[in-house]
Amino acid sequence: MKNTAISFCALMSFIPSFCQNQTIDTLFANEHQIVSLFFESPIEKGIVGSDHFVFTYNQETPEPLGLLQAQKGIESNLLVLTQNGGIYSLVLAYRDSLSSFHNYIDSSHKFVKNTTPEKDSLSIKPTTVNGYEKLCKQLLRNTTQFNQLKTTGNIRLKMTNSIYHNNEVYVVYEIKNASAIDYRIGQLQLLKVLGNTKRKASYQEIPVKPIHSFRMPKIVAQGNTMRFVIVYPKFTLGANQSLKTLLQEKDGSRNFTF
Repeated sequence: MKNTAISFCALMSFIPSFCQNQTIDTLFANEHQIVSLFFESPIEKGIVGSDHFVFTYNQETPEPLGLLQAQKGIESNLLVLTQNGGIYSLVLAYRDSLSSFHNYIDSSHKFVKNTTPEKDSLSIKPTTVNGYEKLCKQLLRNTTQFNQLKTTGNIRLKMTNSIYHNNEVYVVYEIKNASAIDYRIGQLQLLKVLGNTKRKASYQEIPVKPIHSFRMPKIVAQGNTMRFVIVYPKFTLGANQSLKTLLQEKDGSRNFTF
């Protein structure tokens, strides 16, 4: 989103004062006009449920401003994650003529309140589990594009790029079983790879241990497709590091590595 910092400062100078008191049930947009959304904290991630809505925000220097446009189509929704832990879900609809171009999205639109995890603890508290599951449900409903794909023996594995939120990383997986035999999951691992196999002395694979899984199946029946989310602790990759995904079939040989 080019020149976002400039446009943000300019827009802030003329937002109507009544905007902060409006109750927003549905956000309306079209292809002719730009609708601005102002959140209480810089935007970390924004996902729309349908391709005919476009939500843009500054991904290089996070700020609380997002811009919305739309093409004609059915209603959809917008999921926004902010840096202070806020999670917002808003209904989107197309309208030919707009009466408002600026919307202030306050805390009343959050469906998950901020949580402060205990230090030095990986145990999942009940309130945190609820937070994970509400976000995971939104990701399953809104994910339409997968960036990694591999097929083995009529079994297809797909996954999204990492989605960062607070101190966690969310990855959406999809397994499609187009074979005539049920697929039993033995293990699914995400590993950080250091070095390369040509230099065995410096090669390492370090598992990234999940802290929560949502709707991960044990069996994907023949002809079925299952989609699920795995939550990992936040991690970064160095210059000589990469990620490896390993899916192994229980009591079978239809395995994936990529």
